[in-house]
Amino acid sequence: MSLTYKDPSISHDEAVRLLQSRTDTDVIQALISIGLNEEDRIWAQQTCLKYFANSNEAVVSSAITALGHIARRYGELDKDAVLSALEDVKKSFPSLEGVIEDTLDDIETFT
Repeated sequence: MSLTYKDPSISHDEAVRLLQSRTDTDVIQALISIGLNEEDRIWAQQTCLKYFANSNEAVVSSAITALGHIARRYGELDKDAVLSALEDVKKSFPSLEGVIEDTLDDIETFT
C-alpha cells in the first residue's frame, strides 16, 4: 500500500466542485478542507451535517471530524442541531463512536 499526502488547503469553490463529483475520496478531501479552512462557518456546518446521511462510513467520519475542526476554529456551532445529528449517526454507525467522542470533546472544550 502506498500513502500519498494531499494538502487539505483548497478554496471554497474547489471544495464545492469536489463535493459535486460524488467520488468518495473527493468528498472526503473537500470535507476535511472545509473543516480546516472554510471561512463561512454556517455553510461549513450545514455541509458537514448533510454528509452525515451518506452511506459511506469514511465520508461520515470525515464530516464528523470536520465539525470538530469547525468547533475549534470558530468556538461556536448550532449545538442543538449538531448534537442531535451526532446521536443519530451513532445509531447508524456504531463503529464511529470514537470519532464522535473526539468531536464531542472538541465541542465541549471550544464552544
